[in-house]
Amino acid sequence: MSQGAEGRIQRLPPEVTRRIAAGEVVERPASVVKELIENALDAGATAIEVEIREGGLRWIRVADNGSGLAREEVPLAFERFATSKIRSVEDLARLHTLGFRGEALPAIAAVATVEMLTRPEGALEGTRAVIGPGQSLTLAPAAAPVGTQVVVRDLFADLPARRKFLKSPLREAELVHQTVVRYSVAYPEVAFRLIVNGRPVLVLPPASPVQRIGQVLGRDVADHLLEISWEAVDLRVHGWISSPQVSRATRQAQFFTVNRRPVRSGLLAVMLERPYAGRLPAGRKPVAVVEITVDPRWVDVNVHPRKVEVRFAQERSVYWALTQAVQHALAPFPALENEAPLWETAFPSGSVSLPVSQVAEPVNTYRTAPRVLGQFRRSYILAESEEGLLLIDQHAAHEQVLFERLQAEEGRGHLFSPPVIVHVTPREADHLTEALSYLGPLGLDVEPFGARAFAVRAVPQPIAEAVPDLHRADTLQALLEALLDEVRRYGHASPDALGERLIARMACFAAVKAGDPLTLEQQEALVRSLWEAWSPATCPHGRPAYVVLSEEELARRFQRR
Repeated sequence: MSQGAEGRIQRLPPEVTRRIAAGEVVERPASVVKELIENALDAGATAIEVEIREGGLRWIRVADNGSGLAREEVPLAFERFATSKIRSVEDLARLHTLGFRGEALPAIAAVATVEMLTRPEGALEGTRAVIGPGQSLTLAPAAAPVGTQVVVRDLFADLPARRKFLKSPLREAELVHQTVVRYSVAYPEVAFRLIVNGRPVLVLPPASPVQRIGQVLGRDVADHLLEISWEAVDLRVHGWISSPQVSRATRQAQFFTVNRRPVRSGLLAVMLERPYAGRLPAGRKPVAVVEITVDPRWVDVNVHPRKVEVRFAQERSVYWALTQAVQHALAPFPALENEAPLWETAFPSGSVSLPVSQVAEPVNTYRTAPRVLGQFRRSYILAESEEGLLLIDQHAAHEQVLFERLQAEEGRGHLFSPPVIVHVTPREADHLTEALSYLGPLGLDVEPFGARAFAVRAVPQPIAEAVPDLHRADTLQALLEALLDEVRRYGHASPDALGERLIARMACFAAVKAGDPLTLEQQEALVRSLWEAWSPATCPHGRPAYVVLSEEELARRFQRR
């Protein structure tokens, strides 16, 4: 096969290969912070301070009180594959450290300007090193405390194609915050401090593991932790999980480490959650901090360029051990196999009808509600109408019914007496304080109740009716988490547009979910309410609430015509 000159294989210039390699390690500001924190921990730091500006795109500073580097070592730290931790191939299988400066610093310097200030203990003066994309390293003596400080400026400044794939500065700052929290939970004996745009948002003194969990997740979580432990010859599972009294809407409060390296693993999360079946409401997730210790020879940390995922040589043993440890800790909390699910009382008096007097004449062309035939796969309601066979998405249908009720009854709240106190993390407290002005007009009466707690005095009436356990602090916290996520994503929108999004999010939170079994009476009540709605064809997010298979379509599919 012939090729033109432009198609010939050739070696890439060094500056190109450096940037390609950097892209495997440096994806966004949070990955820079991750690499520098790992370097600090490997250097024996007992205090780490992270500072970012404009989400980390303009400025990142990570300072530690670790061992520091001698001047003659500094140039090697900015060379690829230079390290003091590996001497042979066999050493790769015995690593107990998180990384090495020879990995991270060259990658960061390929896409940003990097300045390092470092001094080892016993040295009379420190060293300042500066390097940027395509630049040579410059060294100079400088006054410096013991340890290392790395400042990263203008990340991806000359790579606009990379920058356009990043999120907003607010979202990038949130990802940095999550990274710092992840390592602070893994290393509670280390002090961490995070400063965002000149403002301290996370100040964590050295603590015990349980105290650190309380620092980052709230005292209410720390008060309901169960210790887990399981040990074999070369495998140990240890940590803390939440009792069934505490749960979250997402897995963001689940932390896994392997040999003290924070990792992501969907399978570990599944194994963790399996023993909670019957102990937590559907859709709720436990809080967990789990440390897995295993012989480094039996775990591969290099399956992901940024080492955030791992592969176990004996996967079944690890997953089984985790499940056993969790199951043993949950033994005092028997699973309720026949527990009534959340949706059991979602339709008071067997009806979720929207009062017709509160809405205009429905646009639905069907004046009589379809006849319900039954439920398919606990997700769809089958019904018969003059137009044919209807397949109704139960979640989308209930979502639209609640959305219209919330709009019609905007501001009407269900009062809690006494108020329900919800404890949040420092970061969530900041976001919630800023979002309070958006929540009041919707019927959510929330006010600060101390440094990291909020008193919920009222919620919209339709939500209170649809979610029977809304009086529980963890359920209300899940609702607030969902609304805060919407404010973070669409806070720039107009007040009316944001208000509509928040109402839609509340409706989605409270609506029955796919997989929820409904009685025939509940199915009929939901279909009647949908047929009385102003706009029954779609949910608030634009998805179809039902589809129609006409008699002609069915006959054609069965080749009757």
